[in-house]
Amino acid sequence: MNQENTSLDLSNVERQTLLSTLAKSELEDIQHFWDSSLNDIDYEFIRSPEIGMVMAVARTGVTGEPFNLGEVSVTRCAVKLASGENGFGYVIGRNNKHSIHIAVIDALAQDDALQADIVSGLIKPLQRVLAEKDKIKQDNASKTKVDFFTMVRGEDD
Repeated sequence: MNQENTSLDLSNVERQTLLSTLAKSELEDIQHFWDSSLNDIDYEFIRSPEIGMVMAVARTGVTGEPFNLGEVSVTRCAVKLASGENGFGYVIGRNNKHSIHIAVIDALAQDDALQADIVSGLIKPLQRVLAEKDKIKQDNASKTKVDFFTMVRGEDD
């Protein structure tokens, strides 16, 4: 594998992380940490926000066979900035604004001059918020944990 392919893979991983973080975050949290307004950015829709359904696939146990869990509503959007970058936004649920925010931020993050600011000023804080929410869920779940044990009864033979 040459060096050029390695750097391409790394940028794909960074973009996947960015899109995943934005999709998992609440719109209010994105708006809180992102100090730009959509009105300040010159973009046009390649694909305006649309709501559709996708099949959610789950697995039985850790190594079990996949099965179709059910359909989930998803909103998707694609935008093009005036500078030429394309951005895509997918989010579970029916939220047009959220998908537009994701698509615009994705497009802006492709500009090397803006990428570091977006990662440090938006993505890292959102990841901290997601980690805090996940810890709260884990703490609440651990409060309901029940330890089962087997007692040996002293039965006569």
